[in-house]
Amino acid sequence: MKTLTLTVAGLASALACAAVQAQPAPQFDGSQYITGDWNGTRARLFDRGIDLRLNYTGEVAHNTSGGDSTETAYADQIYFGSTLDLERLWGWRGAEFNLEIVNRNGDLLNNEANMPTLLQVQEIHGRGSVTRLTQFSLTQHLFDERLSITGGRLYANGDFFGFSCRFQNLSFCGGLPGYITNGWFTDPISQYGLVVTARPNDAWAFKVGGYEVNTQNLAYDQGLRLSTRGDSEGTLMLAEIEHSPLFGDGLRGDYRLGGWRNSADYENLVDVDGLPTSLTDNAAPVEGSERGWYVRGSQQVWRNASGSTLELFANLVQASEDTNRVDQMITLGAWLEAPFAGRPDDRIGFAVGRTHVSDRLTDAQRRFNASLPAGSTDAVDVQRVEYPMELNYHVALAPGLSIMPGVQYIRRANGVDGQRAVVFGMRLAMSL
Repeated sequence: MKTLTLTVAGLASALACAAVQAQPAPQFDGSQYITGDWNGTRARLFDRGIDLRLNYTGEVAHNTSGGDSTETAYADQIYFGSTLDLERLWGWRGAEFNLEIVNRNGDLLNNEANMPTLLQVQEIHGRGSVTRLTQFSLTQHLFDERLSITGGRLYANGDFFGFSCRFQNLSFCGGLPGYITNGWFTDPISQYGLVVTARPNDAWAFKVGGYEVNTQNLAYDQGLRLSTRGDSEGTLMLAEIEHSPLFGDGLRGDYRLGGWRNSADYENLVDVDGLPTSLTDNAAPVEGSERGWYVRGSQQVWRNASGSTLELFANLVQASEDTNRVDQMITLGAWLEAPFAGRPDDRIGFAVGRTHVSDRLTDAQRRFNASLPAGSTDAVDVQRVEYPMELNYHVALAPGLSIMPGVQYIRRANGVDGQRAVVFGMRLAMSL
């Protein structure tokens, strides 16, 4: 895949002379950052083509029910990003370079309280305490940005699915397919990839992408390396159609239909005797590929004169049931922007989900329990469906500074009958 990156760079150079109409130069807005424009230095860098970003996000979570004990956990993330406009810097028309580095630290409430759920209750804790090179990529825009080619180290949920992260429970945040299927690595994990996007007009976009599947990307010592140890295990191919209509009164929508195929090999969840592979030493069939699809939609449905806007969303993700413990996710919810007069940057969010465990695994767990002798204490929980819910309120305290208190209720936690959890949380976000 190193060759792929070099090929992209060469292709971008060759196409740099393609006709691109001049666009109005973007303006730097220092009011959205706590540190402002650094006495004009940041604005001058931006005008020259250097956009720097530094963010801090922290999440605290406390369970009042669920798990073995009542605990409090805190996890945080430091994010550094830079976008270089190569046209303004070097005269390379339509080209830009993106760099992102993420450092994550802290504890996960699920671990501290021994409170298993199908998806974790602090989305910021993903992949443990580690520093990662999350993006190192070159993009070439062509034909008035109607065609874009991006290559390098990427994360697939930054390119596909494209759901916002306005909740603390991972069930309602970011690149949902990557949380349940193999080979689709989500941030802060990056992998070598190439993405081509065509936008014939402002309402439609067509996107295809390919990513190297290599589990060494998950290793803690991958860190800031550009190269990846070990051999490629396969290729993750994705395709997506996006439609962004604009209805009366300026109500915007965003609708996406996508699918993927992963050519890597994965063990079946069920062994040759029909029992869970994770519970026996028996051989398990190997599946030669994985595939899945998703539908995502969001739509503004109401706006009043004071600026309040109600937006609804719905997501459906379907993954291979033979190799993925969770094979289906459905989430529904709403955001109310500017809910009160005089609070234009506040937001109320609500979401409910249905996270489904593969029927293959559920049936295998039942067979395993039935195979045990009477009185055995080795029986396992039979997992089926988990129902997470979250209500939160995003409070804009100052430009670039916000908190988001919220409460999560998880029915049938970890997909097990009779299990539930109640989690109170708070997110702190700073744009520096």
